[in-house]
Amino acid sequence: MPEFDAIILAGGRGSRLGGVSKADLTVGGRRLLDVVLEAVRYARTTVVVGQVAAPDGVLVTLEDPPGTGPAAGIVAGLESVERSAEWTVVLACDLPGVQAAVPRLLAATTRGNDLDGYCLASAEGNPQWLLGIHRTTRLRAVARAYGDPRNRSVRGLLAGMRLGLLPDADDDGRDVDTWVDHAYWNEFWREKMSQDETGWQEFVNRACAALDIDPVRVDIHGVLELSREIAHAGARPMAPVSAHLWGLAVGATPGRDLDYLRRVVEDAATSAPLPPEKEEK
Repeated sequence: MPEFDAIILAGGRGSRLGGVSKADLTVGGRRLLDVVLEAVRYARTTVVVGQVAAPDGVLVTLEDPPGTGPAAGIVAGLESVERSAEWTVVLACDLPGVQAAVPRLLAATTRGNDLDGYCLASAEGNPQWLLGIHRTTRLRAVARAYGDPRNRSVRGLLAGMRLGLLPDADDDGRDVDTWVDHAYWNEFWREKMSQDETGWQEFVNRACAALDIDPVRVDIHGVLELSREIAHAGARPMAPVSAHLWGLAVGATPGRDLDYLRRVVEDAATSAPLPPEKEEK
């Protein structure tokens, strides 16, 4: 995973939401800003731009003057970081699906090309400017060249960047602009947590509460599929060991694609020779 900083823009008020602070809205029982902060928890430095409460260790700053738009917010965020990482993730604060999107952004930086960064793109191909990752040196350069950013567009600020677009097929970048969006995401998380045909979600919830882990991060079906594949290969005793290895890999390489890591473990386990007494006849 590349080293990165994160700038979260939380200064806007939702005009179509009655003027509420988007950062403080709750979706699926969690404050939106906390959801976004969780998505960039491995950032070297995280800056929140806005008049909001943030956890210890997260820098908080404001545009100069406050309320002069997201482009000014990005500049304020950059100015708050003393020692920059190679990459900078830029996010709006109202992205309930961001935890699925950020790993894709981080993974894209390993492609070995000379692009300046990446951002998600809608189904229509429109760049989502506030859901992207950028080479920090280049982002700082275009910010300086842009001049006064107050009340100017992020699109204009990033116009000098060569950005790759990542198709957002699952609508992870859908933000919360209206109460319809808010209802959509609340229903999304309710359905996600209720898809528990086996009745094991309660066990997961209890264990996660005891371990201080977000239950949304636990892929029950992925673990079961991994165990089935190992068992079908004749290595049933290795199923729990394989699940443990997958968990270690997820923890050690945050931002990597979970399905990819699971397939690596599956391939290794199913291709390993069985002990003589366990070989199928």
